[in-house]
Parts: sequence; structure tokens; C-alpha cells
Amino acid sequence: KRLRFDGDGFYVRSGDEMRELFHDHPSAIEASLEIAERCNVEIPMGTYHLPEYQVPAGSTLEQTLAEQAWHGLRQRMGMEPDEPFPEQQKSYVARMEHELGVISTMGFAGYFLVVADFIAYARRNGIPVGPGRGSSAGSLAAYGLGITGIDPLEYDIIFERFLNPERVSMPDIDVDFCIRGRDQVIRYVAEKYDGGGGYDDMRVAQIVTFGTLQAKAAIRDVGRVMGMPYGDVDRIAKLVPETLGISLNEAIEQSSDLRVRMQSDGQVAQLIETAQKLEGLTRHASRHAAGVVIGTRPLIETVPLYKDPRSGDVMTQFNMNCVEKVGLIKFDFLGLKTLTLLADAEKLVRESGIPDFSVEAIPLDDETTYDLLCRGDVEGVFQVESSGMRDLVMKGRPRSFKEIIPLVALYRPGPLGSGMVDDYTNRKNKVTEVRYLLPELEDLTAETLGVIVYQDQVLQIAQKLAGYSLGEADLLRRAMGKKKPEEMAKHRERFVGGAEKRGLDGQKAAEVFDLIAEFAGYGFPKAHSTAYALITYQTAYLKANFPREYMAALLTTDSGNHDRLARFIAHAREKELEILPPDVNESARDFSVVDDAIRFGFAGIKNVGEGAIEALLAARAPDDGGEKPFESLFDFTDRIDGRRVNRRVVEALVKCGAFDSLHENRAAVWTSLDAALEHGASAQRDREIGQGSLFAGGSGEVAAQLVPTLAEASAWTDRETLGYEKELLGFYVTGHPLGAVAKELARYVDVSSSQTEDRNEHEVRAGGLLSSLRGHRTRRGQNMGFGRLEDLEGSFELVIFNEPYTQHEVLLREAVAATDEGSGPLPLIVLGKLEHGDPPKILVRDVLRLEDAEKRLTSNVRVRMSGTEATSDRMAALRRVFDRYRGDCPVFVHITIPGESETVLALEGSRGVTAGDALREEVDALFGRAVVECGS
Repeated sequence: KRLRFDGDGFYVRSGDEMRELFHDHPSAIEASLEIAERCNVEIPMGTYHLPEYQVPAGSTLEQTLAEQAWHGLRQRMGMEPDEPFPEQQKSYVARMEHELGVISTMGFAGYFLVVADFIAYARRNGIPVGPGRGSSAGSLAAYGLGITGIDPLEYDIIFERFLNPERVSMPDIDVDFCIRGRDQVIRYVAEKYDGGGGYDDMRVAQIVTFGTLQAKAAIRDVGRVMGMPYGDVDRIAKLVPETLGISLNEAIEQSSDLRVRMQSDGQVAQLIETAQKLEGLTRHASRHAAGVVIGTRPLIETVPLYKDPRSGDVMTQFNMNCVEKVGLIKFDFLGLKTLTLLADAEKLVRESGIPDFSVEAIPLDDETTYDLLCRGDVEGVFQVESSGMRDLVMKGRPRSFKEIIPLVALYRPGPLGSGMVDDYTNRKNKVTEVRYLLPELEDLTAETLGVIVYQDQVLQIAQKLAGYSLGEADLLRRAMGKKKPEEMAKHRERFVGGAEKRGLDGQKAAEVFDLIAEFAGYGFPKAHSTAYALITYQTAYLKANFPREYMAALLTTDSGNHDRLARFIAHAREKELEILPPDVNESARDFSVVDDAIRFGFAGIKNVGEGAIEALLAARAPDDGGEKPFESLFDFTDRIDGRRVNRRVVEALVKCGAFDSLHENRAAVWTSLDAALEHGASAQRDREIGQGSLFAGGSGEVAAQLVPTLAEASAWTDRETLGYEKELLGFYVTGHPLGAVAKELARYVDVSSSQTEDRNEHEVRAGGLLSSLRGHRTRRGQNMGFGRLEDLEGSFELVIFNEPYTQHEVLLREAVAATDEGSGPLPLIVLGKLEHGDPPKILVRDVLRLEDAEKRLTSNVRVRMSGTEATSDRMAALRRVFDRYRGDCPVFVHITIPGESETVLALEGSRGVTAGDALREEVDALFGRAVVECGS
């Protein structure tokens, strides 16, 4: 019944069509053209409208900038406000004077002061700020002003990569804030720099961004217009791989499941074809995630403004690129979740008994931290938790902070594809020799073992070999990045000529130019890499030294994402950190550390919102201070505000075990809910009208008799208990259906649902429980299925084509029935091709029971014994056992003489075996200990 327009004339008509329509009013057509030709506006470009920073009376922007920068630098170096710099720190004086001169000459003093001002506000108000982002960490002035937290001289970071006096462009200082405090900083800026006179005098606004129809959105919008059921359209949209910016053409190419649906269903084919035609069109306007403009005069004089009809937010109608073209300055206020994580972890460490602990004061030479990185224990560590980055860190084996910096810079498509990464790690591990382009470049590239990793190194090489100024060298770097032939030819001539003047052979100089041109395309700003490497180290330090506090903070940060929550809880248990379920008397809003365990926070429970949490904590902490624990379910419902902690919330608390410390039987609590909630509602009505209990002042015995008791009920089955926990928390608390077979499962699978990045498009073996199965009939009349396989860390989506589905349908239905009915888990091993996504997907080739895996998947059997155990009688008995279990699996016998030798014997000819528990048990019994290993 939605609004529709009838007819087919809704399009922009041509001039001839308009003349035909208005043939009786030709003057109207001519007037329209005349009006269009008269419309003429010229928007001035190239002039910056910097915000006005109020300086003290009698001072200038440049003087104020210098005073603040010098004062801050002395503070960071532990000096008195007017103390002269000692001789060994004269390099700091020269660098600061140079930078302040450049900033002032280019007219950017006010910009730096504004940025320093809102960062100082954040720090004063306890809002964590990042150490730097992009190339801004290359500025000593920014370091002195407190804008960045990296000393550029200590790490040899070049200022000209950030601000180039030979190419005038605005400095771009992006600032990371804790996600909880970012909006507060933006409000501060709006209040301080706004004109205060309404829209006509508005000088601060956020920037508009235009959302376009991406692949999934196009499918959903077209499906709605076609009248298809939402669930069907949603399932089709989820077949598009989770790749940033993926097009529908790419999705069809990558997703075999999507191709199958298009081939088997004509409506789906029409849906995708229509969506392809609309893909990329502008869909809506929204607010840019980080961009804010601050104008010198009312913004309406420079840009048109837009008011969002829903939120009421006012923003520029120009997007960020156009805003900068008309001279407005864009400030990026970015929210970085890891800063929130660090702040939460720091707070927990202080509460644990180290009140003065500060993340910013941790030592950078902690051996425990480097041990953690080198062994690849990086789950939840900033920047390095992907499987590819974990492998790089393990190969790079950093033992100092400066060795972490290149690893952050190297893990990008360019260096990975060019072989730079392997070159660096091989040199680091002394597999290959460290070589330098020229002896003169050793001091510039020694820290990266002769590999040009940073853009800063390109600038330094051009300066040292060819006499470029650092400003000119930055223009060379830009030209190399663009690879424009005419620009490259000019720079090549300039580089070779400059090198020859410095005594370098021209042919050798040309070779060096070509080599750095190749590297320059892969180079990375050292400033950004250093700043983010610091956050990597800080998170690794906390995980290595305060694992409980760090994991509790990590779980809090991802409490709204139950897939990641399950993954991190599985990791915590793997590290033998105890995770306690929610508890109405002990849980806080967030995850917390209780004794030697991590207590689940209320915020991680589905259906329990902020209002309910606030009301629950308020009821537990009366006005007279301290904590007053709940004594029973009825005491709980009596004291909480039933309007904010409603039935749905209490049901969630019961299902996830939050009342277990008060009542052991969850089923009894569940059965008593109606009575408890009615009892609580009655108590709340009495409080509101001031009605006290007739027996309120009576004896404890009388009062106790008035408290209702729980109804009797049979305890929930383990399957019911675990199912409710998974539903509400995203993971199993009191156990796991796969817990009993976890070790056996690990022997045969080679991928888990949380670690799939480096296995995309590979053949894999996954194992777990089949939690759902849906059959589908294709247009060609073939049967296939879609399912979900849950492992210990998450789940996979399964696409089962005709042949494996037909072959294994009975087993698949038996497995999903076992999961649904709680008749005992039926673990499966699934073999197929992996497609990385969220969740990851497996195109199934084969399915088997876990109990059959040893026979089907064991590739060899090895028997390990000492020389003294290899007696003739025992070897003869071993041969007889092998004869009873003849099969195709090869057998290897390892005979070890400790400290001297190991002999490996392969059974000759076709004397293989059939692997299995029976074989293992007989052989182990023969030796009186476990000697059999089955390889897969």
C-alpha cells in the first residue's frame, strides 16, 4: 500500500520534448534558457580560512606557539621552564627552531594551537589520546605541544614528510581519541569556536558524506521494491563476501553460493541484475565519521549547510574534498577502540593493587613482552592479531621497540607482494646476508637491514647522495609514487647530476635511482608506523604482564560483538584464565577481575540494556553507601525498579546463570519468575504510595515466614543449560558440547572459525557440531544444502552441493537432530574449500563422523621406543599386531638411543595398517605406555 506514481514520464526530458510539451508557451522555454545562462557564481579557491585562536594580550600566534612548544619540550625532557638545553641536546634546539620557523612562515601557527588546545582539553578531562597518526609524529613542535607522544629525534623521523615548505599544503593532523570521549571533545570545540548566533553565525560543523549503493545495500533495496520477503533478501545479501568495497561483479565471481542461487532461481537472477545497474549511485546523506570544520567567519558565507531531518545535526553540504578546496580546514577526530581498551586495563591494574600504574610510563625493554610477541601469542594485541601479521612477528622476532616499527610498516600488500617482507625476515634471522645499495647508505638503512622500508629513508638517500633538500626530496618521493614518466625523467636527471657532483659514478647513481623508485612505491611513513608500534607494544605489555586485567578490558571493549566475545573467551580459557559467569551480586557493568578470575559483566548479556544495568547496580548499592547483596530471587525483584529491569531482562539473567550463587537450580528460578515478578511489582506499588509492611518491624522469624520460596522443578538438562548460555552470552559458561572431544578434534582439523585469513581459497578440514541445515532444490532439479557448523571458537557457514549433499544427507540430518534434541553431540569433520568472511564459509566436498576420522584421515602411524625396549620378542609381537590390522596407512618405527642416535624404520612393501583406537590400545599395552602417534 505504499505511495506510487502512475505513468511512465518520470525522467529528465530533452529540449525537443520540452518544446513539444510547451508548444503554446515558447517564451517560457526561452526564458528558462536565459535564466540558466544568467546563473553564474565563482567560488574562490586556494585561500585558507584558518580558525581564530585567542592569544594573550600583547602576544602573537607565532609567539604563543613558540612559548608553548618550548615549555612542553622542556617538561618532557625533565627540565625547568627556563633551563638552557645542555650541549648534547643542541640537536633538539636546532630542530625546534627550524620547525617553528617553517610553521610560522607558512601561516599555520593558529592551526597547531587549536589542535593542541582540544588535545589538552581531552587530557585534562581524562580522555585518552593516541600518540600520533600519519606523518604528524615527525614534528618536534607537535611533540612539545602535546599533540603527539613520539620523540622524532629519538626515532630519526623527518619533519619534511609531514610539512614541506617547498610545497605549500595544509598540515593534516589526525587525532585518535578514546571512543567514549570523542564526542565530548567535539562538543568542546563547537562551544569554544562557534559564533553563538544560530545557523547564520555557525562556525563549527561536521562534514557531510554521501552514502552510495554498495553491493549488499543495492540487493536489499531492490529486493524491497520487488516485494520479496525480507528474510529471503537478507540471506541473498549475506552471500556477498565480507570484502571492503566489493562490487556485485566481484561477488558473483568469488561466491559460488551466489552463482548457484542465480542459476537456480530466476527471481534471484533478476534481483542481482537490477542491483548491478543501481550499484554505485548516491543513496543518502549522512555525517562523516570524524571530520569537523572550524571556520574564521560564519560557515554560511563559505559553504552551504545541511540539516539532517531525523537527528537535527547541521553539517556542510560539501563533502570533505570540496570543503578543503574552498579553504576550510578539516580536523579529524577519530575514535580508536584500543585507547579505550588501554584506559580500562590501566584502571583494572590500579584497582588490583598498583595505584600509580600508568601505561605511558611502562618500560620499553620488557623481556616478557618480547617473549609474548616472538611466540605469536598476539590474540587481542593491536595491529598484529591477524594470522598473517602473527606469522610476520614470529619470523621478525623483535627484541626491542625499534624492531617492532618496521613490522608494522611491512605488513601491507605492496611489500608482501614484492618480496620485501621475506627479504627483511631472512636478513633478520641471518638466513641471507645483509647487503646495502651503497656503502654510503649503511647508516641510513642499517636499522632495516638494508631494506628501504620507510618513505623517510627515500628522502634521506636523495639528500645524502644527490644533494636534495629534504623538501625537494619529498617532491621526489611523491613523483615516484605517482610514476609519471615526464616527472620521473626530470628527477632522474636531477638525481644523477647531483650524485655526480658528489663524486658518485653516474651509472651507479642511475641504478640507485631506479632501485629507490621501486622501493618508494612500497614505502610507509615512519612516523605513523612508530606511533602505532607504540600502541602495539603497550597492548602486548599489558597482556604479558597483567593478563587477567587486559583480557577483562578486551572483553569489555567487544561486549557488544558476541562473535568476537566468544573468540576472546575461548582464547582466555586456552591461556588457563578462568571466566566466571554473570552474577547479580558480583558482576559490574563491564568485565572485572575478581580474585584470580574474570567475572562476566552485565553489558555482555543480550537483552540487558544500559538502563537495566544502572537500575540493577543502584538497587545493589543503597543510598547509605556500600554494597547490599541480594539474598534471593524474591529479594532481587523486591528491590529493583521493575519498569527498567523488566521481565525480559530477568529472564536473561536467569538463563545465563546470574542467580546461581543464590539458587543452584536454574529451572526452579525460572518456574518461580511469575510469582517473584508479581511480588516485586506489589512491593514497588507499596513504596510509591508510602505503604509499609504490617510486619516490617516484626521479628526476623516472622519476616522470614513472609518471604516466598522457590517452586520445585526438575533441573534443566546440560543441553538446555548450555543452549541458554550460548543464546544470551554468545558462548558456553558451564562447559561446551565439544569439550570432551576437543583434543581429539584438534588432531584432525587444520582451521578454526576465528583464524581463517591466511587459508582463503584453500582446502581445509574443520570440525564441530552441525547446528542448522536447510535443504534447497536448484532450478535444474538438484538437491543441495546450507548449514552452520559450530566449533569451539565460533561457526562456519556450509554450502553443500548436490553430490556431497546426496551422499551425506542422512548423516547431516542425524547430526543436526542430535544438536537440536540434546540426545548427545555428534561431532563432524567437514572437508572443503574455505571462503574467508564473517562468518567464514566452506564449500563442502566431504563429511565424516569424528569417530571415523582416524581411519579416514590418518596419513601415517609412528611407534616411538627406546633401544632397550626394542627386544626381539617385543618386535615380533608388534609385527603380529600390525598383521591383524592390515591396511593402507604407512607405518614408521622410531628406535632411539638417548643422546646418541635415532633410527627410523619403514615397514616394507604393502605392510600398512588400518589406524584406529583398537590398534593404538594394543600397541600401547605391549609397551606399557603411550608409544603410538597417528599423523594426519
